[in-house]
Amino acid sequence: MTTIKQLSLAVAIAALFSSSTVFATPSNDAANTMPNSDYYAATQYKEAKAPLNNFGAIDVKVNIPESVQVPPAPVEAGGANGIPETMVQKWTQAGVFPPSLKARAFILIDANTGQIIASNNANMRMAPASTTKLMLMYIVEQKLADGVISLDSKVLVPEVAWRTGGSRMFLKPGSYVSVKDLIQGVIVESGNDAAVTLANYVAGSQSSFVSMMNATAVKLGMHNTHFTTVMGLPAPAHFSTAYDLGLLGEHIMNDYPQYFHFFSQKYFEYNNIRQPNFNRLLFTYQYATGMKTGSTEAAGYSLVSSAKMPDNPMNLVAVVLGTQSLNDVAAQSKGLFNYGFRFFKQDTLYKADSKLSEQHVWGGQQDNVSLGLEKPLTLVLPSSIDEKDLLTNLQFDHDIKAPVDKGEKLGEMTVTYNGKVIKTEPLVALNSVQQGGWLTRIWASISMYFHNLLASHGL
Repeated sequence: MTTIKQLSLAVAIAALFSSSTVFATPSNDAANTMPNSDYYAATQYKEAKAPLNNFGAIDVKVNIPESVQVPPAPVEAGGANGIPETMVQKWTQAGVFPPSLKARAFILIDANTGQIIASNNANMRMAPASTTKLMLMYIVEQKLADGVISLDSKVLVPEVAWRTGGSRMFLKPGSYVSVKDLIQGVIVESGNDAAVTLANYVAGSQSSFVSMMNATAVKLGMHNTHFTTVMGLPAPAHFSTAYDLGLLGEHIMNDYPQYFHFFSQKYFEYNNIRQPNFNRLLFTYQYATGMKTGSTEAAGYSLVSSAKMPDNPMNLVAVVLGTQSLNDVAAQSKGLFNYGFRFFKQDTLYKADSKLSEQHVWGGQQDNVSLGLEKPLTLVLPSSIDEKDLLTNLQFDHDIKAPVDKGEKLGEMTVTYNGKVIKTEPLVALNSVQQGGWLTRIWASISMYFHNLLASHGL
């Protein structure tokens, strides 16, 4: 868990002006919309530098004002609630009420579908503290999956890791430790020394690893996130949002499930020192499956967490930012999960590759092509909704001509409830149709001409 010590105003001002950070122009009138598709905070603060002590480690004694760590968002970054419509908003006609949490910001996401169940201030920039280590872990898992490193790889502990303050797994400089132990030290003990050691091992330096973190943020669509340190210690332009952290948690759960068990580990012992996980939700909520805490004096206590109930297909990810204590953020997260599981359900209406229609193809070796969905149509719905009240409408492209490639979009499915659109999905070709011979194509052109002529006269 990162910590901050308050210093004098003079030190704070010195820290502010010693930074070479270039900030985007702020606006107090940021629109309440999604960020511009080409705007990424990760590309806007390239000159942001972390404060270092005499040993080259991140200096935990320097007070970074919150306005420096979390610069105001420019208009193109969107507003505090500039995220896709939530299930709570979408189903107001069904009597769904929003949850109430004592937190500065929160979001609840179904990781299977990416649908947002509920949120508040989810696009508001905040100091992420040690939830930053989720991005560290995502990149490490990526390298493990690619075979670049292995869990048994032995890593030399650099002195800079030992010199880094805050929470630690008590590594000894010059010793060797396995990647597996470092992962546990990062997740369970929130070890800054473990984080620095992993970052140096993977990228050669912390600054290089930070560049990887920001590039990955862009790749994952985290529009309002910028990293300046690998572990979350306060630094200029080091911020994220509930929405972005939820998106990251969703990818951690889905992209590398083979490593997700590490996030549910309650205790870890290293150097004969046994420490509990800071995530107290693991000890108080039977359905909790893991993830990461973080706290600073300015931002309060935060938690990115996940939960899964038996015989319930939903995998929920919750982000709760800015509470009063570790117990408080665990309690608020538990309440958010209870809300999601109690008032919402997940249903698969149509399976992938199931034939929903057959349409005529002009000039093909076959007369028809089968249409369906490329992926399952899975929805998160209020528990009170009967699926029989959902209406499905299929619309097809006119004059489908050969050749047709498998997976080609040839129409659209729309799901409505009481006249309101709930979901749209493309209808795709489930099989390929090759062109017929030249006689077939000529006859098809003639037939299609007269077919459309008669249709235009209503015949």
